[in-house]
Amino acid sequence: MIAALLLLGGCGKKEEDSTSYTIYYKNSSGTSLYEVSYSPAAETFDEMMTELMAQMSTVPEDAVYTSVLPETVSYQGYERGIDALRIDFSGEYYEMDNITEVLLRAAVVKTICQIPGVTKIILTVDSEQLVDGNGELVAAMDSESFIDTKNGGINSYQTTSLVLYFPNEDGTKLLKEVRNVDYSSNMVLVRVILEQLMAGSDYSNRKAVMNSSAEILDITTKNGICTINFSEEFNQQPTENTPSAGAALYAIVNSICETADDVDGVKITIEGSSNVKFWDEIDLSEVFLLNESLIEVDSLESETEEAAVQADEAEGEPESTDSDAVVAGADGAIAGVDAYAAEEDGTAAGADGAIAGVTGADASAEAQTE
Repeated sequence: MIAALLLLGGCGKKEEDSTSYTIYYKNSSGTSLYEVSYSPAAETFDEMMTELMAQMSTVPEDAVYTSVLPETVSYQGYERGIDALRIDFSGEYYEMDNITEVLLRAAVVKTICQIPGVTKIILTVDSEQLVDGNGELVAAMDSESFIDTKNGGINSYQTTSLVLYFPNEDGTKLLKEVRNVDYSSNMVLVRVILEQLMAGSDYSNRKAVMNSSAEILDITTKNGICTINFSEEFNQQPTENTPSAGAALYAIVNSICETADDVDGVKITIEGSSNVKFWDEIDLSEVFLLNESLIEVDSLESETEEAAVQADEAEGEPESTDSDAVVAGADGAIAGVDAYAAEEDGTAAGADGAIAGVTGADASAEAQTE
């Protein structure tokens, strides 16, 4: 194990004076996660990692659940980094089938993210970052990376990139945000999009899309038109950070039209009726299409794209330049970790604090009829 440091502020949400943790296992049929409450005795971060990983691998003989860790796959330790905790497994990890792999990944992330100080988790295999079936690196994850219907088994899990739009700081334009999530194939993608919009932006300079009390009552898609039926709370403005009605409405429409390939337009009803004006301004009787005129290019995104173009146009650069830069950045990060590591004893004492229980026993999901 390599000792370094994690940023403070965990992805768990339990109060620090709690001692109850949730350990995630598989149900007996191997189709979903199974939750078991557990109170660890560990007092340091190292002890907590050892204890929780051991608990995930240990199952009583009469249990109605099983370990998410196959006998052939070994936990090989962890490395505490500045941005993420890296958890390493043996090479047999890649021999697991899709459902077993996703359940293991979800269980490890949901369990370990409860430790105070853990913000993100990266899985590695024989010290190399995990890659998916397409050879792409699996990005850092937290408990919110796994979306499921909470109540039943799954057919398969898939990763997708959601194109989400949130109103900008003055609430009149839309800023694009790409979010990678794992979700059950039993879930309707539009619901995943809406739930992510409800969860809010990852950035502080973007406003809420809808009232937090709004509920999704029904979703149907036919002939390219997606009809969403919301509860009456949808027609109430957010209590804080209220955008314009147009920006709020088209944040939903644009997010769905750009992400869902089978949707060309969106129709919205409230309690089953379209004879309503959204926020007393916009007639909901029509079908809404993608509106590019409201999209504002984020300045940070523009700078990133410009830098990428300049890099592509540069001549005479050796092919290894990017790799060298990454290595240099990694060396700098390691140096920063070493400098900060002196504070580890002070922060590790909080490891026996409470852990956020992630509701829902499934990392996989039951089929939903929207």
